[in-house]
Amino acid sequence: SNQDESDLSAQLASGELRMVPVNPNERISELSKWIETNPFPSGLGTVWTGDQEDQAESGAFLQKAFAGALGLMFIILLAQFNSVYNALLVLLAVILSTAGVLIGMLVMDQPFSIIMTGTGIVALAGIVVNNNIVLIDTYQEYEKYMPRVEAIIRTAQDRIRPVILTTITTMAGLTPMMFGLSLDFSGGGYTVDSPTALWWKQLATAVVFGLGIATFLTLMVTPSLLAMRIWVVTYARWTSQLLAKLSLGRASSAARDWALVREASHVLNTEIIWDFHSEVKPEENSKKELTAASTPLKAAE
Repeated sequence: SNQDESDLSAQLASGELRMVPVNPNERISELSKWIETNPFPSGLGTVWTGDQEDQAESGAFLQKAFAGALGLMFIILLAQFNSVYNALLVLLAVILSTAGVLIGMLVMDQPFSIIMTGTGIVALAGIVVNNNIVLIDTYQEYEKYMPRVEAIIRTAQDRIRPVILTTITTMAGLTPMMFGLSLDFSGGGYTVDSPTALWWKQLATAVVFGLGIATFLTLMVTPSLLAMRIWVVTYARWTSQLLAKLSLGRASSAARDWALVREASHVLNTEIIWDFHSEVKPEENSKKELTAASTPLKAAE
């Protein structure tokens, strides 16, 4: 009745009662735990049907679709970059975007919807890899004519602005949907948390937070991992040569190579002196004698 509604509103306003949002997934989880601790008599059981059954089927389908998408992207990236490391580095953005989705659910205080949030994660798998593809493709182009570490720095400098601008425009387009804002273009005005907007709210939240956090981390993690591979390979080669020198002695080829490199680093730059004689005999057709003196390179045997 109206009196009961008034009393309930008054109790809510005074703080005597507290409104708690009902999450079907949480309630089903609590009921499942209760059923496990309080089993039914022999011959009786429980089966969740309706929306719960549909969500379970949708969740299984999204898992298969997500795994298939990752596998197909890995094959394409491997053929494009011809490097397992670079292909896995591109797919690392998918993991970063998934972490961003979970953070977004916590920040916006939204439940994890298997259908809409899961669809957002699958969609992000094809969106966030674009930034890594641009970075690694540019790096592979630059490393052809400059040192690799410098190529990494130049790649980050040249691609940071287009990557950030692309991400900001995508996030800005989905932000009204994330807050449940619907605009009425025919009649004018707007509505907040309408039934239509609520349906897309979790999907938009997943894409906005996943894309934003993944882009921010990608711009730092991808160049760092590219440089780390260079340093690891360099130090691994240096360590193997050092071990070969220590194990085989000075007579080994590795020891001789190290000795040559060490001696070459101490040699001064070669100085060439050009001496053109002023007295030239006519019968020599005005040929000039050229003498050059250079510092010899001495290497330890």
